[in-house]
Amino acid sequence: MDELVYIVGEFPSLSETFILREMLDLVDRGVPLRIYALKAPRPGRMHADCARLMERVAYRPRRGSPRWLAGHMAMALARPRGYARLLARALREAGSSRYRLRERLAAMDAAVGLAHAPFAGRIRHLHGHFAGVPATTARYAAQLLGYGRESPSPRYSFTAHAQDIYVGGRKDRAGLEANLRGAAFVATCTGYNREHLIREHPGVPAEKIHRVYHGIDTRRFAPAKERGTGPAQILAVGRLLPKKGLHHLVAACGVLRQRDAQFQLIIAGDGPERDRLERLAAEHGVAGSTAFLGEVIQEELIAIYGRADLFALPCVVTPEGDRDGLPNVLLEAMASALPVVSTRVSAIPEAVEDGVTGVLVPPGDVEALAGALERLIQDAGLRHRLGEAARARVERDFDIRKSPLAELFARECDVVARAVAGKETR
Repeated sequence: MDELVYIVGEFPSLSETFILREMLDLVDRGVPLRIYALKAPRPGRMHADCARLMERVAYRPRRGSPRWLAGHMAMALARPRGYARLLARALREAGSSRYRLRERLAAMDAAVGLAHAPFAGRIRHLHGHFAGVPATTARYAAQLLGYGRESPSPRYSFTAHAQDIYVGGRKDRAGLEANLRGAAFVATCTGYNREHLIREHPGVPAEKIHRVYHGIDTRRFAPAKERGTGPAQILAVGRLLPKKGLHHLVAACGVLRQRDAQFQLIIAGDGPERDRLERLAAEHGVAGSTAFLGEVIQEELIAIYGRADLFALPCVVTPEGDRDGLPNVLLEAMASALPVVSTRVSAIPEAVEDGVTGVLVPPGDVEALAGALERLIQDAGLRHRLGEAARARVERDFDIRKSPLAELFARECDVVARAVAGKETR
């Protein structure tokens, strides 16, 4: 049976749950999905739903391993012209840049491993998640698999997110351009991203680039039957990175403490900013009312949303240009009927409409952030109204069951078209 292959950076992964939900939705629709992970998972916990997909996962051979060597030798002997052309292309695209050379050789490595996989002959379509190495791997693998193949060569597509566009795309504009031009279609998770790609790459047909929001399972992320009592719980969730703006949130909580507001700040997630955030909490006098939960799995996170009173994620654009697109955790909080406070960064206003489905403040404005939080802490009626409207917005625009992605794949892959048609008739 022909297969759709997803190329991802790491699987399982505690982050990037939007990819996990997307793949589960395709499997539930009956799509014959294979996952090709560029990195083996780090030791630790994983989301329970990952177990449903583990038998579908293959990993890129470790560099220098017997399997890695066998793959390169097999491709060089069985498809010498294709292998040589791909190597020449990778070197030509890299030019004099060490960064591009590292990226291209990593993609070629992964493409060779994929082309040598036992299921390679069944690949009908390749889809990379992120516009850098995963997308280039898809492009290279489609080229390599096409040499000497009697059946139609596989095509590829990819999903572009945020860092891969605004940072990676700036460092390797030509690579992003090549991936965009060669793709059957490109999905990106926000309208803001789509407009950026169209503006920055005018040679790529605009109709090829599709806005496909990350879907939320609104059956799992649902309003709590009742919220707790006591001090208001302010929840923030995500990787502890500068672009999340959590240093501004901790500072705003310091302002709330000076105003004698009663609250508890809950931060779920881990990352390189944790030590800094803990120091800031102590400096602003809120260490005693701040809890750092570290990494949590989805099953725990659902319960954490249920205990919270409001959600805050004051995102910023870093000096390097890194930023979020539309943070998945914002949509999860909104689906859980939490009032959300965020900023007018990137595509956040596509979901959070100020005063309707949440509150937006200028990025980096600690006083405005503290004022928004204080208003929500004091006004339970406002929290309820915003939370209800947020839930309705997610049900309308972000439900995973309404995602158009399967239909995009169906245009390229008959087996997906049959699966989608069969699901609709059942």
